[in-house]
Order: sequence, then structure tokens, then C-alpha cells
Amino acid sequence: MRGTMDAPLRTTAGTARGMASGLVALALVLSMSGCASTTPAATSGAGNGTASAPIELDVSAASSLKGVLTASAAAFEKANNAKLTFNFGASGLLAKQIEGGAPADVFLSASPSVVATLVAEGLASAEGSTTFAGNTLVVFVPKGDPAGIHGPGDLIRVERLATGDPAVAPHGQKAVEWLTGLGLWSTLKPKFVFAANAAQTDEYVARGEVDAGIGFASDAHARSDIEVAYVVPGGQIKPIRYVAAAVTASRRQALAKAYLSFLLAPRAQAAFVDAGFEPAPAK
Repeated sequence: MRGTMDAPLRTTAGTARGMASGLVALALVLSMSGCASTTPAATSGAGNGTASAPIELDVSAASSLKGVLTASAAAFEKANNAKLTFNFGASGLLAKQIEGGAPADVFLSASPSVVATLVAEGLASAEGSTTFAGNTLVVFVPKGDPAGIHGPGDLIRVERLATGDPAVAPHGQKAVEWLTGLGLWSTLKPKFVFAANAAQTDEYVARGEVDAGIGFASDAHARSDIEVAYVVPGGQIKPIRYVAAAVTASRRQALAKAYLSFLLAPRAQAAFVDAGFEPAPAK
């Protein structure tokens, strides 16, 4: 089992869509093709009939969003003459990259406080920033639940658990929040293996390297080799919210704002729900 953090995965939308195969059905992509664009597609400038090259947009996004974002990328690219390049990782680690000057046009975080910090530092724009999805905290186990876990009390008797590193991964922070509220964190902390991000937490559980993991419902929803054993009641933790903002250093502000609008379009919101997320809260 690895004990160190994996670096976030940087990939173009094309290669990422291949890696996300099976996470979101092709029909989902097609259903989203009607999402309205707020940025007209670029066309030829001299009347020669040759379309201009797509505008590249760098999107740094929480790893739990990988499946739904890569599946919907083609719809946005076609409508906006754009090319999306994704950088997936733990929200806290991605924020540190932006603070260090890494290229990014849009930041999609599973932690509102991380975005708020970037806004306070002048690195992300408060204008247009939006909450575009939610999630649920769950305990998930290898397929078949060999340890027989049905609730938080069962976590005491197992040997190993996994969640994200609370220093950078929002699902790990939520796990700590929940277990602290139940008075179990000090007892269970020695059992935990901390993963670099949501995807790594899933892998630890799927391979049976731990008895159970604590993470977001959308991650369990996307895989057939893990299953949800327990859903944490919403009242036991603060709501899980995903927030998107344009990076102030971006020179593609119009396209960044178009992408933020795309995430809130009705068909995009339906895609999030189909992928196991909660829709954006009503304003």
C-alpha cells in the first residue's frame, strides 16, 4: 500500500474521457449536447471558410468530479470551439498549485472554504463563482461487504480504514468532522490510511487493502467493485458543496465564465444527479 501522495492527474479531455469509460454512459454526453453556450464558437476571420483553432481552457477540478466532467466535455467543446484540459486532484493540493502559479483558468473545488481562501488572496474571482453540486458522505466497502459493516459502531472492530488526507482532501475532512461529532475520531484515527485523493481511497477499498472507506456517494456510485454500507445522516455534518470559480490570472475569462454557466445548465445538473451527486442548492 502506498503511503505517499500521488500527484494530481493532468490530462486533456480526450484522454481523460477514455480513462473514465464506464463511469458515465455515452447517452449522458449526448443528452447534454443541447446545453446552451454563452460564448459563440469562433469562426474563420478572412472569409476563407477555415475554422479557427479551438480555445484551450485549463480546468483544475476535485478528483471526485472526474467521471462526470470528462463525459460532458465534448458538449461544451463543440458549443464553444474549445478544448478542455483537466487537472484532477485533491482540492487543497490543487489550490496550492494555483497559489504557486500553476496554469489554471477554472477551479472546481469540493471545499467552499478552499475557494474562499483563493478569493481572499486575489487568486480566484468572487464574481461568477457558484455552487454547482452537492454530495453525501458514506461508508463504503469492497463488493460483498466481507467485514459486515452496517454502521459507525462496526468501524471500531475492524483493522483498517481509509479516507482522504484531511490536510488536502475534502472527503477526509468530512470524515474527521463526522467521527469527531460521534466521539469516535480519537479511537479510530490509528486505523486510518490517508489517501491523496478520492480515487486513491476508492482503490484501497476495492482492492481489499482496508475493510472500509469513508468518502463521497458519487465515488461509490461510479464503481461496481465497491458498495455503500452506510449513509451518514445529513444532520451529522455540514452540507457538502462543490464551488466553481474563475482564476483571476486567466486570460480566458469569457470562456471560463461560459464553463461556469454550463455547469448550472439544466441538462448538466441532471448529469450530476445521474452520476450520484446532489444538484446545486436552490437560490
